[in-house]
Amino acid sequence: MKSLKTYIAACLAAAAPIYSFAQQPSSGDTIIVDRVVAVVGNKPVLESAVEAQFFQAKARNVQMTKCKIYEDMLYQKLLVSQADVDSLTVSEKEVDAEIQSRLQGFIDQLGGLEKVEEYFNKPLGEIKEDLRDVTEDQLLAQKERGQITGDIKISPSEVNNFFRKLPKDSLPLIDLQIEMNQIVFYPEISKKDIEAVKKRLLDIREDVLKNGALFETKAILYSEDPGSAASGGELGMMSRNDLVPEFSAAAFQLKKDSISDVVKSDFGYHIIQMIDRKGERINVRHILMKPKYTPEARAKSKQLADSVYSVLKDGKLAFEDAAKIFSQDDKTRKNGGLMVNNANGTTKFSVEEIYPTNYYNIKNLKPGEFTRPFETYDDKGAAVYKIIMVKSKVDPHVAALETDYQVIQDMALDKKYREAYDKWIAEKSKSTYIKISSDYKKCPFEYDGWLHTELKR
Repeated sequence: MKSLKTYIAACLAAAAPIYSFAQQPSSGDTIIVDRVVAVVGNKPVLESAVEAQFFQAKARNVQMTKCKIYEDMLYQKLLVSQADVDSLTVSEKEVDAEIQSRLQGFIDQLGGLEKVEEYFNKPLGEIKEDLRDVTEDQLLAQKERGQITGDIKISPSEVNNFFRKLPKDSLPLIDLQIEMNQIVFYPEISKKDIEAVKKRLLDIREDVLKNGALFETKAILYSEDPGSAASGGELGMMSRNDLVPEFSAAAFQLKKDSISDVVKSDFGYHIIQMIDRKGERINVRHILMKPKYTPEARAKSKQLADSVYSVLKDGKLAFEDAAKIFSQDDKTRKNGGLMVNNANGTTKFSVEEIYPTNYYNIKNLKPGEFTRPFETYDDKGAAVYKIIMVKSKVDPHVAALETDYQVIQDMALDKKYREAYDKWIAEKSKSTYIKISSDYKKCPFEYDGWLHTELKR
């Protein structure tokens, strides 16, 4: 919890005003609240931002000095300053999407939207606005880095040469890596169950519109969205890009305080109430309900899974072919059930990246072996039955070119990136105004040009 709070503090500190400021207490004494400790171009570095990131590092037991944090900030401000020169921009949609992603991390770690609002002591909409400027700067810095490294490529011969020159004690340790294929079976939801959920939502809608019941109270009592139910179903200010298409289309048609008809999405069925709209961003409440699988539907799905398992066990059908025929997961079915790791875009998973129930069932399997059907959940939280085959399994080991070419290639490419960054800093710092606070002039900077270029424009 402590590391999360310091991370949030760092975000907000970086978003503070771009000038030194003070408060005048009644006694007449001046209390310095914050001050600028560097200027790069017209971009300031605030002391509060350095301090916040320093305490964040300490909370995570990361060995990082204030000087290192300070230099990292100089570099980011130089990137943002040059992004202005290069006329790079980020759209409101990009900023909104990044803010939403970060807030979701806060929500997950603090235990809900209500806890986040309680921590900040302000509603979600205001929290988002506080994060807007710093998020925009960080996205601009990313774009400028892309300008620096966008044309850099690396050849197989360069990778081989890089690997041969690496000291043995510099080779990374590769964790257990597993590739998996899956066959997924969803219990069928009857029309009767779907209609029952729709009726419950429509009854709630009528109670709010005709009887004056509070939508937020109904959300707390009945919504099955764990991220918003506790806060009365409120989602906070969001853009179209933050919402799934069906939900977005319905929500943006609403007027203040009006409530939608029942809306279907991949998550279930919703009713939506408009709270406020500012241009292309809205704040709404919603109530989510999901039709429940009946015991009969679960039994039927399990029976189908058992039948497919028998076919696989008898060797009558290859696993990949069975996945193409029987799997009900559209994301993996066409690829023979091969699972893709959304975190890195590859087909390899570490143990920490595998859903616990799935790993429990495959942990003792060898490549080519598969599980019996077992009950687990999909990425939307829906109950499913799965058969999983271990396609490959590589035990923990020191990286080798034959088995870990991608890892070695990434290391070699990263070295070329660093060389390009160093060259870029040396060039741009000569033509950019840089002012370093006397407090930090004795820092052992990795790039000593920060001091040499002071006062240059």
